Amino acid sequence: MAATRLIDQPASKAAAGTLRGSRGIGPCVLMSAFVSIHCGDEVDGGPASARVDAGVLDLSPDGGTSMPDAGPGDAGGMDGGTEFVPPAIGEWVQYEPEGATCADGSPYKFFVNFSGVSDAVVFYFEGGGACWDYRSCTGGARSARNLDGVPDGYADALESFQGSTFSADFVFPLLSDDPEVSPMHTWNRVFFPYCTGDTFAGSRITTYENPGSGPPLELHHSGHQNILAALELLQPMFGGTPQMLVSGCSAGGTGSLVNYHFLRSRLDPGRSILVSDSGPLFPTEPMGAWSGPLHARVQQAWGTENLVAGLPGSMEVDADFGAVSAVLANTYPEDRLATTVFRMDYDFSLFSYERFWELLPGGQVELFGDGSGLGMEGIDARTPEGRAAIYDLWWDDLDLLRAQYDAFDNLSYFMPFYRNTQNSHCLTLPGVEEFSRAEVINLILSDPGRLAWAGTELDVEGAPFNMRDYLELLLDDQAPLESFFETTPEGPFAPCSPDPAAFDPEACRAAVESD
Repeated sequence: MAATRLIDQPASKAAAGTLRGSRGIGPCVLMSAFVSIHCGDEVDGGPASARVDAGVLDLSPDGGTSMPDAGPGDAGGMDGGTEFVPPAIGEWVQYEPEGATCADGSPYKFFVNFSGVSDAVVFYFEGGGACWDYRSCTGGARSARNLDGVPDGYADALESFQGSTFSADFVFPLLSDDPEVSPMHTWNRVFFPYCTGDTFAGSRITTYENPGSGPPLELHHSGHQNILAALELLQPMFGGTPQMLVSGCSAGGTGSLVNYHFLRSRLDPGRSILVSDSGPLFPTEPMGAWSGPLHARVQQAWGTENLVAGLPGSMEVDADFGAVSAVLANTYPEDRLATTVFRMDYDFSLFSYERFWELLPGGQVELFGDGSGLGMEGIDARTPEGRAAIYDLWWDDLDLLRAQYDAFDNLSYFMPFYRNTQNSHCLTLPGVEEFSRAEVINLILSDPGRLAWAGTELDVEGAPFNMRDYLELLLDDQAPLESFFETTPEGPFAPCSPDPAAFDPEACRAAVESD
């Protein structure tokens, strides 16, 4: 098993200010591509690398040109068996795999930014919620992103803030070409947008009946099939790459995990790394596991049979969807396979439990209704009792995940306790809620590396160690693989946590009421 560091003292957080309570910027700014809520209006146009012009931050490589579109049969100049030639260097190139669709049936698109100096490649799966019934697939705080399709040039115009447009390589630090931000800054970069509501795991067209008088909703949960189709175009580009890293956060974190084998086996890299961020698949076989009802519901809704059948150890995964990490560890013993998550994550935890379990007056938790997750919420997350219950279930499942990972030499985890940004959800996105609005604007221009990894620090032997440091450890084959688990409670919701030294019902109530 990989060595585990239990971090007793958290590193001091770098931010002087915070955006908590400042709803004008909140979780929708600069990173709403990964959150589960629908944020603002769509943006058009296209930036990619920053410059300042007349006081406006423009993020396009040439001040705003549109991206070339290499569609099916035109893989950027590939002709039959000839060697692949990138159609452009340092720009986001759009591809449409034949037969791949978003939830509404519109064409699926993914994007490649080709390097002129490296053959290595990083793949990043976008996040953005999930849905499994009419209610969750038609809106609400935790619905799914882009169900109405991915617009052309999406990677170049992902987010808008203060009159400026931000591209995927800013919103997702692992796709950055800035050496201060990403240790893979010279690599080729592939961005998989999310538009199927199924954490890239589905292969089914599902009809959801309208509980009212309106028409039913038909959704193409084709996330896994889209990745298989994308690999038909990606294999001539990156087959035999000397090195690749696969990642994503939230729904994209789950997507990177469940699709890792398919990328790994098809592209056959010299060495390979997985960083599944904040989209854990918890084991469900041991008694006390809480994620079983969620797994059963989404597998039925999304049609994960094709995904499971294509995995090594498919019978094991069929019996326990949370066995994917163990199966990958056994299949690829030389790969370095990691999961990252905050202990106080309050986004993925709500998805996992609030519609499947209920909190009884005596404090016990039991299955809500028939356990299908098709009703309303069984746990009221707006109450301090509900918030504490969610954390309690989350910590139980984290213990199961750690035990699973600790059993393998090539599985590793990085688990800081808390950060302000997006309810402690996702480490591979900028820590914009760790700073004031003015500080964010300044850091975009002056110190994007600090902004990218703010709030992910923990203390290792008296020095701060953040997500960027952990990535560098994973990339260094000469460094022993380690896991990191922060134990000291921090943040305003620590009194709601199951930690006996921190739990305080009245302080928890005050934190929830002021949120």
